[in-house]
Amino acid sequence: MFAIITVLGIPLVLLPVLLLGAITGSTGRRLRHLIRFYGWLLVRVVPFMAPVTLEDRTGGVTLPAIFIANHCSSVDPYLFGMIPYEMAFVTSWPFNIPIYNRIMRLAHYIDSTLGWENLQKQSEELLLQGCSLIIWPEGHRSRDGQLTRFRNGAFRLACRNKVPIVPVCILGTHKIMKPGSRLLTPSRIRVVILPPIAPQGDPDNSEDIKSYKNLARVAIIEELQRHGLLFDQNICQQAAALQSRPPISTSLQSHHG
Repeated sequence: MFAIITVLGIPLVLLPVLLLGAITGSTGRRLRHLIRFYGWLLVRVVPFMAPVTLEDRTGGVTLPAIFIANHCSSVDPYLFGMIPYEMAFVTSWPFNIPIYNRIMRLAHYIDSTLGWENLQKQSEELLLQGCSLIIWPEGHRSRDGQLTRFRNGAFRLACRNKVPIVPVCILGTHKIMKPGSRLLTPSRIRVVILPPIAPQGDPDNSEDIKSYKNLARVAIIEELQRHGLLFDQNICQQAAALQSRPPISTSLQSHHG
């Protein structure tokens, strides 16, 4: 089913979108919506990924925003097709896949291997257009389903552009297609969109960014613990220690919609 949808969908839908985009000058936005629909269709149709449950605990999100998620499987990106917002990925390895590479560049997805200055410039342009971003703060897939360290990039971008961070906890995909595996294994998947965190602190202050990053990391850790999927005691102890730290001294800053 995955192959059929991909092979048939690209020529039947992509070419008309590119033609219309060339005429209207809106190729990137149209492709981003198309890619989201492609992800939604795969999640709903491929039997190995069903049932997938989406739980929205945000209470409402002011867009654009930067969505961050834990990353355990190569199927994780397709799950964002269930979230009904225009979004662009900040990623690296999918740019090495033939055809996907070209489509992602036309959709103005961001190749994180091109350096921070390029990433910052493209991110700002997309956010100003009202397009949200999806960033994997771990930088790679977890090998064992456990949460690894977060990098600073997403949080610096959020503070610099005054947009919220929205943590997303993905549950169950660590069983579906583990790193190194070429086969899909049945699993129940839950996607939990957690409450947004307003941009805090100075984007050029490393301690502010570290504290802001920890707020988002703890939110995902707590959700993993609720479902019994975080068994590394060191990580649990780190989360408890982070919760006991005082908040960032800088006051909350408003973000634009």
